[in-house]
Amino acid sequence: MPSATLQPAAPFPSALPSPSRRDFLLAAGAAALGAGLGGSCALRPERKGVIVGAGRFLTTDTGVMTHVLCVFDLDGGARSRAIDMEFFGHGLAFHPREPQRAVVFEKKGAGCCEVDLLTGRVTRAIRTPPHRAFYGHGAFSRDGAVLFATENHLETRNGLIVVRDAKTFQELGEFPTYGQSPHDCHLIDDGRTLAITNGGGAAETDALPSVTFVDAESRKLLEKLTFDTPRINAGHLAISARRDVVAVSAPRDGLPRESQGGVTIRTGAGPFETMARPQEVVQRMVGESLSVCIDDGRRVVGVTNPDGNIVTFWDLDGRRLVKHLDLPVPRGITRTLDGRSLVLSYGQGTLALLDPETLTPRAQPVVATSTLSGSHIFNWDGPAA
Repeated sequence: MPSATLQPAAPFPSALPSPSRRDFLLAAGAAALGAGLGGSCALRPERKGVIVGAGRFLTTDTGVMTHVLCVFDLDGGARSRAIDMEFFGHGLAFHPREPQRAVVFEKKGAGCCEVDLLTGRVTRAIRTPPHRAFYGHGAFSRDGAVLFATENHLETRNGLIVVRDAKTFQELGEFPTYGQSPHDCHLIDDGRTLAITNGGGAAETDALPSVTFVDAESRKLLEKLTFDTPRINAGHLAISARRDVVAVSAPRDGLPRESQGGVTIRTGAGPFETMARPQEVVQRMVGESLSVCIDDGRRVVGVTNPDGNIVTFWDLDGRRLVKHLDLPVPRGITRTLDGRSLVLSYGQGTLALLDPETLTPRAQPVVATSTLSGSHIFNWDGPAA
């Protein structure tokens, strides 16, 4: 299979040094996004967008770990800012009608908050009871009235979706995810259905991983997809415009970290199949298959494997490998708003653009180094014109 090697802007040692806050601010550039960001976005009918993702770094003069939300304007020379956070963020949910508002979730923890991306500040914390934990992801309803969030009962590990008022974030109710240890969730079918990944229990248990589809109004289970192999969990999810399902997975709890992750695809009403070929590429996908992004127009899905130092691209219709890239610690993957490039985060907070036709890098990275180090990157389209 064809491959390509993306050369980093600078050598990446196996033990990466942690930049100080001053180092980050110098690397990021002095220009703030501020309120002017909205105006610059509105003036561009064709835009790449604003990349948002979590980061953390060790402050060298104090020895304290600092958490931030990194924001990079791809249309403004990748000018950037860092929003101070109380926790290491994982997933984001953008409000559909007030696009400057976003909710950031911690993975397996108590951390959750609302941020204002224009002013660059945390506006309020969102709490959950001590017996529960946020599990990394959430989604606003299409009308922006409520927020759905994946959470877990810490003792039973039974998953639930907690529904909160989108203005006050007060709890309105909850319903089951029909599985254990839920993680990712997406609203599909014009907001009628929640698609949820359930990681399941440890490898030796009968709590199998699954992808469930739940009616958002009646809260009834509509469909449950189980995997054709018991060795992987259910991690992150992407669903195409045609409702094809792609789930990426880590090894089940209890298995060695160097075990293989997985990419599982269902096209249409076909089988839910975990990719097993070509073996020489699949065996390199060790640890967690982390981020996933579908290019609907080209019917290709990209998947990152940080521990395997590899990004794979799969043809949805043929369920076959198209290409792979070798690069250090790839994490986030998304598309530019204009659809003309893919965006990858890897290494020491590098952001690179890829040509979606050839799946090869475009010139030099748009950001060489930063504190961007979270699992995912998200493309924010900013305020409406």
